[in-house]
Amino acid sequence: MIGDAGARLLRRCTFPPAGSALTCAVSGGPDSLALLALASLAGCRVRAVHVDHGLREGSAAEAGLVAQAAARLGAGFRAERVHVAPGPNLEARARAARFAVLPPDVATGHTMDDQAETVLCNLLRGTGLDGLAGMKAGPQHPLLGIRRFEARALCEESGLRWAEDPSNEDPRYLRNRVRHELLPMCADVAGRDPVPLLARLAALAASDAELLDALASEIVPDPSVAADLARAPAPLAGRAVRRWLRALGATSDAGGRPSVARGPDRHPPSLAEVRRVLAVASGAAVSTELAGGWRVRRSKGRLTAAAPEQASLDAPGAPRRPAAQGARTKVSPMQVPTQMPMQGREPDGTVQAPSWARPAVGRLIVSADEIAAKVAELGKRITEDFRNDPPLLVGVLKGAMLFMSDLCRAIELPVDVDFMAVSSYGSATQSSGVVRIVKDLDAELTGRRVIVVEDIIDSGLTLNYLRRYLHARRPETVDVCALLVKEGEQRVDLDLRYVGFTIPSEFVVGYGLDAAERYRNLAGVHAFDAGAEHAG
Repeated sequence: MIGDAGARLLRRCTFPPAGSALTCAVSGGPDSLALLALASLAGCRVRAVHVDHGLREGSAAEAGLVAQAAARLGAGFRAERVHVAPGPNLEARARAARFAVLPPDVATGHTMDDQAETVLCNLLRGTGLDGLAGMKAGPQHPLLGIRRFEARALCEESGLRWAEDPSNEDPRYLRNRVRHELLPMCADVAGRDPVPLLARLAALAASDAELLDALASEIVPDPSVAADLARAPAPLAGRAVRRWLRALGATSDAGGRPSVARGPDRHPPSLAEVRRVLAVASGAAVSTELAGGWRVRRSKGRLTAAAPEQASLDAPGAPRRPAAQGARTKVSPMQVPTQMPMQGREPDGTVQAPSWARPAVGRLIVSADEIAAKVAELGKRITEDFRNDPPLLVGVLKGAMLFMSDLCRAIELPVDVDFMAVSSYGSATQSSGVVRIVKDLDAELTGRRVIVVEDIIDSGLTLNYLRRYLHARRPETVDVCALLVKEGEQRVDLDLRYVGFTIPSEFVVGYGLDAAERYRNLAGVHAFDAGAEHAG
């Protein structure tokens, strides 16, 4: 049933030897059906597995299509069904659910075109050499030497009916935009097909990465020896650290939790984490924390990685370790008494700003006591909502610095913290609508649950831009915790999970918010009058 074209394509594939058992993930699309046909032609003992995510009408019928193709080709068949809840980062969560029911050595129908898209997607997310290497050719990716149009032609020639997945046209997914927009633009600019060029780049990068890994193993055979890491060239030391952490399991999965995957399937440590471990090895730091709650320490010239506490210790009613004698009592930041600046009151009872900030800074909008109570409330809610999956807090500088500091201490979880700086105001009192990223994140976002901590939201345009920017880096979820929202100012629909206060539509300063970098240190939030400042 498979003619000469199939035999020619097979020479460019990387299937295991004839007679080998091979499980193929077959969605019912032309690429995966070509995988099934070519695996059978290669003489493998093939079993097709179809996974239905239940995300669209008619998806269950595709299992029957795959079952028919498997029967025609003499392959075994198994159907699986998984549940993927609607929400952000659907593509990544569906992929994780799919591979959870597939064997770790499953073969997929990714072609050379998929490899080119993977390289570009990795590049856009900010990758190193390993990301440029894309997918590794071999029994798990046997079709990387053939093109997508060749796989489709093989199915037509073999009489294999396939199903079209409408999600492959959805521009919400980065890969689809790369496929339908970026690659055609690259072809137009280069005057040639970029897919073979990108596939060749992946092969070269994979070869170089393999050599660097071998050199790292030779120069740093035991990465726990701090002196050996400190002496090694930085690129090799970094690779040795990654190898060590992955071997120990001291990495996170796609959700930032401690990974339970095996070997290379673990989510790799980020560049920022590797650099922090190297700082411990060099003596610049004594210890550091990694995603998933792991901690790396140096003692007597060696590094040790301590696993996070089991989740059962955090369960209600679970026994707690007694505090060491003389240890400090953990105190919520909201319980720490603070001496408030003197504030004046007008005859109508309105609270005014301290004397040093007048006349530009006027009446009190939200008091320090109200802020403290609200931050404690928000911290409690986040603790409950994320108890089984501590989030990454992303503070938006500079305005959210005080709010971020108090909020993270009000959350009773091992949260990670990072910062971004964006600009849409400059020195003005109204947003320009033009957003600039002044400082980007250091943390890896893939698969993480992210909470953006904002000081104030008015038009919502900056937040809308920021959300799109963060979603492009494939977090699992992106929620927003905003201290203040200006009533009636929003120009876009916003889904705000945590909100402190809704305030009148006027310019305010204090508790981190500024006017031309001034008045951030006010304990409460006050109305600001630029004309009064200039007059004074």
